Amino acid sequence: MQETKAQLRRRMRAARRGLSPYLQRRAATAVASRLSRSSPFRRARHIGIYWPMDGEVDVRGLVRQFPAKHFYLPVLPAAPRPQLRFRHWSGGTLNYRNRYRIPEPLRGPVQSPWRLDLVLVPLVAFDPAGGRLGMGAGFYDRTFAFKRRLPGAGPQMIGVAHQLQCVEQLPVDGWDIPLSAVVTEQQLYRCG
Repeated sequence: MQETKAQLRRRMRAARRGLSPYLQRRAATAVASRLSRSSPFRRARHIGIYWPMDGEVDVRGLVRQFPAKHFYLPVLPAAPRPQLRFRHWSGGTLNYRNRYRIPEPLRGPVQSPWRLDLVLVPLVAFDPAGGRLGMGAGFYDRTFAFKRRLPGAGPQMIGVAHQLQCVEQLPVDGWDIPLSAVVTEQQLYRCG
């Protein structure tokens, strides 16, 4: 019997939360190293990242490692289900937390999702073809829906995960935005 998305979400979230702090740090270091050698990252000047929660790989160290690049954190809109905005973040302390308790910058320039060069996307599970299972709220899929209508438009989308989050094949819905690559502590998957 095939797992539902909800079952897979629960299993993968528990697995990544179960990683020790040591393994989390090792994964973050290995992912940053792989990303920094990739051509999409080297070419990008405006990069969307995320604040790690719930066992996600921590990519915040990239901000200090690459001060010439501009990094942006997603900011949730006030309305319940519209699109994310991306606000510049230079690595400082964040005191505000959104309704999911995720820290967000309150001030700073906002970058349109269209104008980002690269977005590092958190995920719960992925497959080697670029399928992504997120937390279920659909924020990234709604924000980057224009990529379905205009393939190649906007930023490259690279998923960031622990290798244990890889599955053979994910069920894909019509609104899912495929990833161009996924990076883990073990490898960089080129998708699509």
